Amino acid sequence: MSDSLASFDPTNNSAIREELTRYRPRRSQRYSSVNILLMLWKDDDIGVAPEVAKLANFFRDCGFLVWPYHIPSIDSQSKLHLKVAQFVDLYSNDADALMIVYYSGHGGKTLDNMSSECTWAAKRVGGPTVDWSNIQPTFVGARCDVLILLDCCFAGQAARPHLSNTVELLTATDKDQFTPTGKIAGRPSFTAVLMEQLALALQKSGSILVSELHHRMQAKECQLVKQPFYTKFAESQTGAGIRLARWVPMDGCYAAPNQSPDQAASFYLRVSLFQPLSPEKRTPLLRWMTKDSPANIEHIELVQQSLSDAKAIGRLGNQVLEQGDAQMQSTEATISSRTREEANRLIEALDASLKLPESCQFEPLDVSHVVESIGKRSRDLLAFLKDNLATIGKERLDDIRGQELPNFQDLRSRIEMRLFLIHDEVPMGPTKVYFDLPVPLEQRRAVGKAAEETVLVEYWCYDASDHSITKLATQAARVSALISEKKDEAFRILPGLGYIQETVRQRFGFIYQLPEGIGSQDIYTLAEIIPKVKYVPLEVRKRLASAICQAVLHLHSIGWYHKEIKSANIIIFRRLVPSESDATVDTYYDMENPYVVGFDCSRPSEAETWASEDHSGVKGNLYRHPDRWGKPDRFERQHDIYALGILLLELGSWKLLPGMDGSGKGFENVKKPLKLRDTMLAIADAPRLAHSNGSEYSEAIKFCLSDQNWGEFEPWEAQKIVREKVLQAVSEGENDHCKHST
Repeated sequence: MSDSLASFDPTNNSAIREELTRYRPRRSQRYSSVNILLMLWKDDDIGVAPEVAKLANFFRDCGFLVWPYHIPSIDSQSKLHLKVAQFVDLYSNDADALMIVYYSGHGGKTLDNMSSECTWAAKRVGGPTVDWSNIQPTFVGARCDVLILLDCCFAGQAARPHLSNTVELLTATDKDQFTPTGKIAGRPSFTAVLMEQLALALQKSGSILVSELHHRMQAKECQLVKQPFYTKFAESQTGAGIRLARWVPMDGCYAAPNQSPDQAASFYLRVSLFQPLSPEKRTPLLRWMTKDSPANIEHIELVQQSLSDAKAIGRLGNQVLEQGDAQMQSTEATISSRTREEANRLIEALDASLKLPESCQFEPLDVSHVVESIGKRSRDLLAFLKDNLATIGKERLDDIRGQELPNFQDLRSRIEMRLFLIHDEVPMGPTKVYFDLPVPLEQRRAVGKAAEETVLVEYWCYDASDHSITKLATQAARVSALISEKKDEAFRILPGLGYIQETVRQRFGFIYQLPEGIGSQDIYTLAEIIPKVKYVPLEVRKRLASAICQAVLHLHSIGWYHKEIKSANIIIFRRLVPSESDATVDTYYDMENPYVVGFDCSRPSEAETWASEDHSGVKGNLYRHPDRWGKPDRFERQHDIYALGILLLELGSWKLLPGMDGSGKGFENVKKPLKLRDTMLAIADAPRLAHSNGSEYSEAIKFCLSDQNWGEFEPWEAQKIVREKVLQAVSEGENDHCKHST
């Protein structure tokens, strides 16, 4: 093995590594962009416009760029041809992109009954027409993949052979067939079933092949009176096929770190070539390993690069140890002896796994064990480093940041955030936000405009008599700047755009960028959703719980305490085109993408508390650790974990905390915090919670709420314990994934 790897051209090694790394996020989200041309007649006599508008919103909700086009009744053929040519010219140059072409309206044969061509018509009888056979070649000649969706009669007539990039055709019917318009009850249209089945597939699995979508639409339950038609034109019929998934930009998002592969779902393959790999021959090989790989391949890993990455992680570990036990400056931390011992243990284990036998001949199981051992030990050390960022000195973090870390973007991002968290300078001043109406003082959140962006402003008030205005403004600027830092999606924090300050009303506001299409009526807190929605599937609640747990672990890894974790500070957006129009149904909301807000009290772990907190009355204390009632102790990690436990209890019971009081008084009569905690532990220990969520979920809640002697744990120990006792317990079928993802 070692001789073979050493003889491989390093230029090829680098090119393959970079392409596999670049493409990895596309394994599930296949395309760099998705552009859709929606075509319908300006003067049709069916009335398809409302359904097409609904489809357009659905695709926008998926993150696709939608371009509606109404085919004019005058000079139809030439104007449509021009529009199509412009569309293809603009959006087909990127080979990693996807174009979707959709048409809804009349379809039929040409006047020549012997011809197999297909025409589109604005009206059932008479009216303008276009010859689709003259339009289709423009699309199939594109450099990128193309999906053609036709909801019209005789749609199968459009099938034509093609011999370059992947082009797939999914239509309402085969040739010589009519299709329903969806105007009659019990006879849904092709478009309606397409939306329904695609939405269900994306909600359940996150993505779906067009061929699989076609299969789902053929089910009897879909009630299509005509079977949809599917065909694929491609250079290789064994290619991966077009996979549809919700699209999100890759900027600021990173692929999940390498996980230990399931033995039943992985194997090791050695590729031998007839001749040395030249740059010209490398291109088709790279395509075979990326876009043309089968759709069920999650990742292809270059073993030699795994060794290089493991060695790089080992070097980082040694650099951290070099910090030593010398007294650091006031802004820096020291490494404890226990942390040093654990680091040495992990580094030695990794070094041992990297000492490969001299022989280049391995039995299959030996190869598997060697690669998996290296991967596991490097992941263990990397997780340890991430969990210790708050204990590593500023100078050492600066040194690590200055190194080339192309395969550790999440680590680099966390280092950047940690450095910003402890940096003395605050580069950001107030920002101007415009609102349609004045925002009342009692209103916590409002939607406005900042630099043409739709933004969410989250207000918090202050008492000028208790704090220096300059100090408050500095802290607000620091937190808002930290929120604005580029970060991993797992932090579950909306992109920050600064803050505003209102001196008359004595309040600040953090500004968040909202996703495209989201307005003031589309934003809900978890505290608002729980009483409104009666039933939510267990797997949805567990994914929601897992996302929130990971967010807390990510915050703590850089030494950032939230201090106000509760259901009122978790926001969830309405789906732009929900499966249901009823706001009391869970599919109305995008439960898989919660966001954490309420950072007005958050701070670095080593900083003093700076914002005003309400510690009076039970209502303000329900989520708080008993040590934080009355005259509170200094905020520590365990106080966030306690609040997380209360939130998990609400998700498991699907009931807000006040509603769990059997007396119906919302615990308002409780004066002793320890008594309230005992009540919460009793609810978590009740058989009903374990019955509906599983015993591990119940144990996770009890762990969060119980005393754990947190002061005895090092930061990395606390992170590891929470990951094992809480995150893995609440995650639905994702235990292996969660072990090293935080």
